[in-house]
Amino acid sequence: MSGPTGTTLGGKSFGRDNKGDKSVRGKHRPIPTLLGRDDMPNGRWEVRDCQAVRGEPKTSVTEKIMFAPSHGDDVARTIRAHEMMHAKVSPDESQWREWVKREFASATAMTVTEELRVNYLCSKAGFDMTKLEDGSELSAGERLAQTNDWAGAVATCIATAGTGGHKPFLNGIRRHNRAWGDHLLALGKRALKEIKKADRQGDLSDTPRPMSDGSVDITESGFHHTERIAEWVDRLASFPPPTERKNKSGSGASKSSGKGNEGDASKEKGHNNEGEYNGEKGDKEGDPYKGLTPSDPSSRAPKWGNLIVVKCNMPRISKGNLGKKRIATNMGRRPRRITRLLTDPAKRVFDRTTKGTGGMVIIDASGSMSFTEEQISAILENSPGATVAIYSDRGRGTLPNMWVVAERGRMVEKLPEYGWGNGVDFPAIQWGVKNRPQANSPLVWVTDGGVCGVSDSYNDMLAIQCLTYARKHGYIIVPHVKSAVEQLQKLKAGGRAESVIPRMFAEAYRNHYGTRIEGRIANESEWE
Repeated sequence: MSGPTGTTLGGKSFGRDNKGDKSVRGKHRPIPTLLGRDDMPNGRWEVRDCQAVRGEPKTSVTEKIMFAPSHGDDVARTIRAHEMMHAKVSPDESQWREWVKREFASATAMTVTEELRVNYLCSKAGFDMTKLEDGSELSAGERLAQTNDWAGAVATCIATAGTGGHKPFLNGIRRHNRAWGDHLLALGKRALKEIKKADRQGDLSDTPRPMSDGSVDITESGFHHTERIAEWVDRLASFPPPTERKNKSGSGASKSSGKGNEGDASKEKGHNNEGEYNGEKGDKEGDPYKGLTPSDPSSRAPKWGNLIVVKCNMPRISKGNLGKKRIATNMGRRPRRITRLLTDPAKRVFDRTTKGTGGMVIIDASGSMSFTEEQISAILENSPGATVAIYSDRGRGTLPNMWVVAERGRMVEKLPEYGWGNGVDFPAIQWGVKNRPQANSPLVWVTDGGVCGVSDSYNDMLAIQCLTYARKHGYIIVPHVKSAVEQLQKLKAGGRAESVIPRMFAEAYRNHYGTRIEGRIANESEWE
């Protein structure tokens, strides 16, 4: 039976009539060469045939190679549309590496969220994405529920949302874990709402625009919505999996037998045929994730400035140093501090020699902060040999924005001019970890929590990125230099320092995780 052409754009035929050519008769091929992008040169694409099975269709934007099924059914047609949309809007390999290096979201979360964005854009272009399924979704859902892989279930839920494979996947989940099915159903619905909200910005399908120097600013592209939602996906995946809800009688909800369709989402009371909640209010009761939402969409992704470090002239010698010193201990041979038997509950009557480990103190020097040379000197007295660096960015990208004002027992006579915006909070604390004097040197970060990127506007994603990194690497976080000196005094006396979390960080944590942050939060008196 004859028919037109063997090349298609998502299944729509283009080109010459191949009636007499049996080798291409009935074949449907995408034509990615027709797609133009401002951020990369056009070129010839290599299109290869593959099966309509998950994992085989794929697109390399950099190498211009596309694998897509060529047969004419609905599944193959939607797959071709999906791969064409990847070729049109998804980052190439070099851009992808830049997104991963930003560390706002994991590569896995961005991958599955990009599937969500691409599927939504295909649907918006007129393709019926409910046809997109390969039959493996049901067994995938069962496997993830049986192995208790909550992170994998969240990822698959996001990747399949809005497609024909979403409901079979949820059916597989619910056959073994009804509670997971309920919550994943809500998460899939919320993900679609978020991508639609992002579309109202008008830039969801944008690719980076070339700059005057030939480079591209990846943050000015539709993928920044993928990153923002992916950050939310990471949070969801990091939480403990939901447990079975209790009914009014106090017993757990009945579990499905796992036979036939008894566990299917479409068959359960409280759900409609589309596999969505009938009533949000009742269904959300007891949902542990209802307070976890993505950051609000904006016209571009938040980003940090480039860190430019300058080491200041340090003629002034501090009182502290890295030399050896004797400290009290409760173990030894000769009791040199016998009077401590009466004054020290720990009976530390012996001496031991220790060497000062220095420290790393990073200070936010933006316009909302204030400190003096005397306070820097007090830091050095209580943390001998510490490195102290202050940061504040003017937003121009070429001027110094971080100054080392003390190092190895020496410090500046006068502090450099400071008091502009933040701009480089995250790069600054990264620099502190990489450059601390010794591996066991204490890390201190002085900040009021009002972190800002190059746009000089506060953003919760920036705050959470800083807070997560600082806590992971053991930073003592304090709201002002006076508090830093107090914590260093505790360390000097052999005690244990504690963070005093700025209120802006505490609020950002509550917004992102729906719960109170652990540890002490700065009160009003600590800002005086």
